[in-house]
Amino acid sequence: MEKEIRRHFSKIGFAYLAGSIVIYAVQFLASMVGKKFVPGVMADANGSFIVLMLTMYGISMPFMGWLVSRIPAQKIEERKMTAGQWIIAFLMCYGLMYAGNLIGTALTFGIGMVKGTGVDNPLVSTVMQLNPRVTFIIAVLIAPTAEELLFRKLLTERIVKYGELAAVLASGLFFGLFHGNLNQFSYAFLLGLFLGFIYVKTGKLRYTIGLHMAINFIGSSLGTWMLRVTGYMDTMETLTEFLNTKNLAVLADLGNGIVGMFIFGSYASLILMMAGAGLILTWLNRKKFVCCAPEEKVASLGKKKAAVMIGNPGILLYGAFWIGIMIWQLLQ
Repeated sequence: MEKEIRRHFSKIGFAYLAGSIVIYAVQFLASMVGKKFVPGVMADANGSFIVLMLTMYGISMPFMGWLVSRIPAQKIEERKMTAGQWIIAFLMCYGLMYAGNLIGTALTFGIGMVKGTGVDNPLVSTVMQLNPRVTFIIAVLIAPTAEELLFRKLLTERIVKYGELAAVLASGLFFGLFHGNLNQFSYAFLLGLFLGFIYVKTGKLRYTIGLHMAINFIGSSLGTWMLRVTGYMDTMETLTEFLNTKNLAVLADLGNGIVGMFIFGSYASLILMMAGAGLILTWLNRKKFVCCAPEEKVASLGKKKAAVMIGNPGILLYGAFWIGIMIWQLLQ
């Protein structure tokens, strides 16, 4: 029985590992072909982003999904959520994501201090260069749908027979590692845990897709739109220049951005209140985060069950692949 369980988890790990390798291979090939035949497209931030994302979500991730779908699964019983429950879940989801982002930022800041150079968050620098429509279509519509299918439905349904807790933990860990950098891992891991819990308790993918879309909309589309429309970044640069030079002439430019700063400050305050409310709700509802015990054949492994589920070639190599990517990114 132990060998059967170890083999099952190893197959899952190898499927996600193979899909991850294909993502990098296909994107590298698309980048090379694009630079040769359509260099103008690849030189543009929007063009290159579209090419790379479409190859990932249109070719590589469907291939990964096909590999995972070949592994035996157990369907999760469907249960309904009310609109009120979904809204509460959204606030909790956002609070956890925000807390995870703060943890990731603190960790990367600390590593940057040790390195002597900062550690960039590639997501922030990329999104700020993109057309808002491109960001919305890919980050808000396409990515949540594909990722929820892969890391909630396909993954949890292949693990839940060994216990809801194992399925939820795998959902968070696989999803967090897949983001490939420490900053995003921190919040994607917590987000993946929460969405995994929602899915194993409801069996309805539309709930987690909706939550994921809402989170991405606020974090990417709405956030970057507010930065642009309020001129927040320009005002902060002007303020920095004034503090460094003490040039009173700069104050005139600073005054033009006061209204924008006020609007962005109000938006940021609302975001903080949402995150705070979400964390409070998470704490108040903490006793509801109960996952059923695994089947008796898994429970019979006792303390060995974690080692059996994790200590197999597929899971270990998937983890090693993405941890290697994270370390490489931190060293840049």
